[in-house]
Amino acid sequence: GWSSFVGGGPESYDLGYLPDEPNASYAHMLVNTSSPADNAYVISRIYAHGFLRHPDAEVAVAALSAGGGGLPIEIRIAGADPDELARIATEVKLRLADIEGTRNVKDDWGPRSKKFVVDIDQARAQAAGVSSQDIATSLQTVLEGFRAGEFREGDTSIPILIRTRGSQQQTLSAVETVDVFSQRTGARVPLLQVARIVPEWQFSRIRRRDLDRTVTVSSDLTADGNARDVMDELTPWLDEQAASWPAGYEWSVGGDAQETAENMGAVVRYLPLSGLIILLLLVLQFNSIRKTTIVVATVPLALIGVVIGLLVFREPFGFMPFLGLISLAGIIINNAIVLLDRIDIELGLGKMPVEAVVDACLQRFRPILLATFTTVFGLIPLYVSGGEMWQGMAIGIICGLLFGTVITLVFVPCLYSLLFRVSPPATEPPTPAGAR
Repeated sequence: GWSSFVGGGPESYDLGYLPDEPNASYAHMLVNTSSPADNAYVISRIYAHGFLRHPDAEVAVAALSAGGGGLPIEIRIAGADPDELARIATEVKLRLADIEGTRNVKDDWGPRSKKFVVDIDQARAQAAGVSSQDIATSLQTVLEGFRAGEFREGDTSIPILIRTRGSQQQTLSAVETVDVFSQRTGARVPLLQVARIVPEWQFSRIRRRDLDRTVTVSSDLTADGNARDVMDELTPWLDEQAASWPAGYEWSVGGDAQETAENMGAVVRYLPLSGLIILLLLVLQFNSIRKTTIVVATVPLALIGVVIGLLVFREPFGFMPFLGLISLAGIIINNAIVLLDRIDIELGLGKMPVEAVVDACLQRFRPILLATFTTVFGLIPLYVSGGEMWQGMAIGIICGLLFGTVITLVFVPCLYSLLFRVSPPATEPPTPAGAR
């Protein structure tokens, strides 16, 4: 099934969707596929249709992301003059389109559209007894309708509009002969006597950020595209071009890159405190610096599995994989604590250190593996159907946990034996035959 909206998007229906501003040249379509596996095929067909049948249209197609509101690539350009901003944005769009891995390059101002500007002759208007407000009200009544009030029915508020018949089908000549009603004198004056209508090409919208005019150039990524690679190629070019821009014009990064940096900064800010608390708890648990060192040493090694997994599955290291790494650290630390605690129990039973290490590994082998595989199997649905937002985190935890389990069962006993000088018992040399 499908549904379409012309002139604006629907209300927010997904976590990653924000309704666009009303625009006569904008259309939004929702397509419900029979299976998630069909999404890539449908997206490619729509892109092909738009390229062949509507080459001048900006066609953007994407599956629901289940989170995240920014585009992968966003470059914000701020300045004073709209025409200069449009020129710079055009250069950036051309450069961005040349970079491999990008598609659907656009800006948020949109193309210029033809508009009719009412140029009021204030001297004539004052002589005729009409004001700019009178002209605006008369034109609004004829074209769109004047809001006279609202009708309430229960919790619903319905606006009451007053407008002339055929107001949606007015021609330019008909608008020029509209009578302007003076609210002060009650006189009626033809619009042509006090104003003239001038056609102009203007921007569909001009956005501001922090009170400055800002145009945002954005881009989606292809299946093989990587945001970090694109920005690594684009950033030096932007720095070089910015040197030739007029004074007061600057660029900044937005989109997923900015959101990831801000979110990571908020998390990293408290990592030292949380790490200190973990160290204190480990020291209190084991009452040993060496055992605490063993537990902490497993965390950086588990990162190897995360890196390998992200490289194999071609996933970028963003905010969600970073959260997965933090969660993985807790799981790996827990496995190491369980194994070291079992070694202490075996030593308490009077066993030799080497026997305690071996028996602890044998007894904790099955529980650690079961905990690992139950976690991995529980994360597989998140990887399969979690969308782009959750796939990176699922891959990071799965691969890091599988690698970390090996680290726990092999590295922890070896490091324990090294730090606590555990050596196998000395064996007596065999007695030569016939020797007594």
